[in-house]
Amino acid sequence: MVLKLDVKDRKLLYELDRNARSSFSELARRTGVSKQVARYRLGELEKAGVIATYFAIINVARLGTTNRKAFIKLQNATEKQEQELLSWLEKNPNIVWLVSCDGQYDIAFGMRSVNIEKFTEQLEELDNKFGHLFLERQIAPIVRGQYFYRDYLVGKEAGTERELAFGSVPHGPKLDDYDWGILVALGKNGRLPVSEIARKIGLSPDATAKRLKRLEEGGAIRGYVLVLNNSVLGQLQYKVLIRLKSVTQKRYKTLVEFCRLHPNIFYIVKTFGVWEFEIDMEVPDAHAFRGIMRELKTKFSDIIRDYSYINIFKIHKYNFCPSKPEFEY
Repeated sequence: MVLKLDVKDRKLLYELDRNARSSFSELARRTGVSKQVARYRLGELEKAGVIATYFAIINVARLGTTNRKAFIKLQNATEKQEQELLSWLEKNPNIVWLVSCDGQYDIAFGMRSVNIEKFTEQLEELDNKFGHLFLERQIAPIVRGQYFYRDYLVGKEAGTERELAFGSVPHGPKLDDYDWGILVALGKNGRLPVSEIARKIGLSPDATAKRLKRLEEGGAIRGYVLVLNNSVLGQLQYKVLIRLKSVTQKRYKTLVEFCRLHPNIFYIVKTFGVWEFEIDMEVPDAHAFRGIMRELKTKFSDIIRDYSYINIFKIHKYNFCPSKPEFEY
């Protein structure tokens, strides 16, 4: 059953997308309802499964790691074998993002590592266990990821003010166990109260709040957003994989700006390999997706060589910091 959202619900989701750690007082003020109503509405949205999770956008480079994505096309895999693969990936402490999809690939995931050697070891372990199920596997290193507001929730007139980005050049770990404890807690639930985080890591709430602020100001945490359960809302999520050609810096910036201002595009990735650019969007239906792609191809026909896409129908994991990584240099 598809859940229909009213204006207040959409505004509430929009404000949570702007800052998933907003207090109920802040959410009430921005959505024009009472604090009690904001709390009730959010509870109902969570109960209905509209919100898959809240997570902290953590600059993994600041943590001394980098992320690389893998896209897998399966062959002759039974449903049981596919579920075993998904379960293994979901439990893997180095997997930060995992989805099931239709289209060119069946499974996509993001894997963190401290260096290319470690990444290769992790990939070899995966291949040894499940490689016989793979028809095709592509690796896409993340050079830069950028998040934008979901302006479509409230209409184009909202305007996009934010750009949350993370890079790929490791700065090295300068965090103690308490800092890691905070990041792991927020990776699982970006709205977790400071008092709960403090209890988990064994510090006072005041000391925890100061450390959290330091992590935010130091760039380890870039923001807090939500992940929507699009199937409950009756909408679709597409990831477009674009091959570029003869791109000047000026034209690339124009492409990024187009994505930043489009209400349905909420995430882009600069990468390299089989393709160089990725766009994530949420749309009401396939017709809307085709319309956006038609506009994109028309405006950037001079730099888009080719593209493919996947329809992400289930998100299994979205956690930038599932555990403290083991650093091996």
